[in-house]
Amino acid sequence: MRDLVRETGLPRETIHFYKAQGLLPEPIKTGRNTAVYSTVHVERLRRIRELQERQFLPLKAIRAILQETDETGFTPEQEGLVRRVRATLAGWASAQQRPTVAVADFVPDRVTTRELRELVAAGIVSVERGPHGGAVSEDDAVILECWAQFKEAGLGPEQGVTAGELRIYDEAMERLVAREARLALRTRGEAAPEELSRTVEAIGPVIGRLLAAMHRKRMRRFLAEFDGADDSGNAD
Repeated sequence: MRDLVRETGLPRETIHFYKAQGLLPEPIKTGRNTAVYSTVHVERLRRIRELQERQFLPLKAIRAILQETDETGFTPEQEGLVRRVRATLAGWASAQQRPTVAVADFVPDRVTTRELRELVAAGIVSVERGPHGGAVSEDDAVILECWAQFKEAGLGPEQGVTAGELRIYDEAMERLVAREARLALRTRGEAAPEELSRTVEAIGPVIGRLLAAMHRKRMRRFLAEFDGADDSGNAD
């Protein structure tokens, strides 16, 4: 426990509280009042701290995220395959993430400096500083553009919505990508890394259209649930 406190920077009481809340796996008991914790506990505590301090998630939401990770983790063989696929996709992935778009294209005319800081703090956008000012990747430029359009559509700070609240989409994407990877590894785990890489490149645009269509359908279904109800919530 002393080592765990030192490694994570969390007080002993907080660690015991997380354990009582079911957020930590049980340690290996070595005596009546002693137990052995592993790097799994260190990584889990750091993850909890990140979700609380950086993404401002309540313990209930954190528990759900951690349980999903525990239930559907990757095997060492799967992790090795993912690393090999990543190596073959190095050029494709890095091309999308190079900081080629100037922050000045958005800030301060369409995105305020405060909003940019909120997006960076939430882990949604990354800014690389250079001799000519900050720059973001193409993907992050799209995110900044979308946030600007959020505000133009009437869903921004004037309505009580902060830029950091875009993390609800980022969190959903994090879980979705992990599930996609598990699906691919379960069904095509015997394929060569190069073949899986070609699939990743080909399926990306398809998934983009699929997500857009499903979001529209879900939104319409959500609105349809209120069809026929008056303003008090009672059916006609």
